Amino acid sequence: MKSKAVVIYNPFSGRKKTIDLKKIVTENIDHNRFSIDFWPTEKSSDVILFTDRAIKEKYEYVFAAGGDGTLNQIASRLVNTNLVLGIIPLGSGNGFARHFKIPIKTTEAIKALSIAQVKLIDTVWFNRHCMINVGGIGFDAHISALFATNKKRGLMEYVKTIVKHLNYKSQYYQIINKEKVIWHGKAFLISIANATQWGNNVKVHTGALPDDGLYNIVVLKSFSIFSLPSLITNLLEGNLTLNKNSITFVGSDFKVVRENEGPIHVDGEPIWLGNEININIEPLSLKILSNE
Repeated sequence: MKSKAVVIYNPFSGRKKTIDLKKIVTENIDHNRFSIDFWPTEKSSDVILFTDRAIKEKYEYVFAAGGDGTLNQIASRLVNTNLVLGIIPLGSGNGFARHFKIPIKTTEAIKALSIAQVKLIDTVWFNRHCMINVGGIGFDAHISALFATNKKRGLMEYVKTIVKHLNYKSQYYQIINKEKVIWHGKAFLISIANATQWGNNVKVHTGALPDDGLYNIVVLKSFSIFSLPSLITNLLEGNLTLNKNSITFVGSDFKVVRENEGPIHVDGEPIWLGNEININIEPLSLKILSNE
């Protein structure tokens, strides 16, 4: 019996021209497994409205065509439902898709949906804002907020934004677990990893597992300019946790306290929060199609 599925996509944006996505999906999906509908968005709020509609109309699968931000919007509505999230990666980084061995080439990603297996994963929550892949406080959140206003997209534009703002000043933070301060000091960034990477195979924590009931906090402490070459090397090799300026915590319930309110990011999307950020986990709360 065919499963009822819907593709939610923006026909006018993304890493590639997605105007022909309907044709590409129709030609490459397994029609013996899925009965497919297509809901193209016209404005950003349509993503959430369409996902809620899929829940109400009892679809079994929602295929998200886009980057990690689009996945985040859809996944946040599918938590603790019976609907399964399928991924057609069209972003510039596609960190979540890469973790689950989902092909980046559109045609191959669609074919992979037909043989992928349903997997339960954890979701992480920043003051009740959902994250499925990687979130952050500090420099990467600052970059995310800046990039959100950038009219140009893509990896090179993202790299240019990073290089331009490497003079970012580290901030003072406290990390609290069970009402006890377990670390405090100045940090350049604090990354929270449910899966392994930001995107483009640049990894936050190679040991992060999205189905173990835990997340990883990687603190990159304030560092001197002379440490930059080794830091870049560690990042490119996927060994950020081995850098002498980093420290890692693993758990399911932490609080980060900072001196000033400002942006954080969840799956690359900036959100403005206050001084206290509670980070909790909901184990095995989201169903996805995985090619691991």
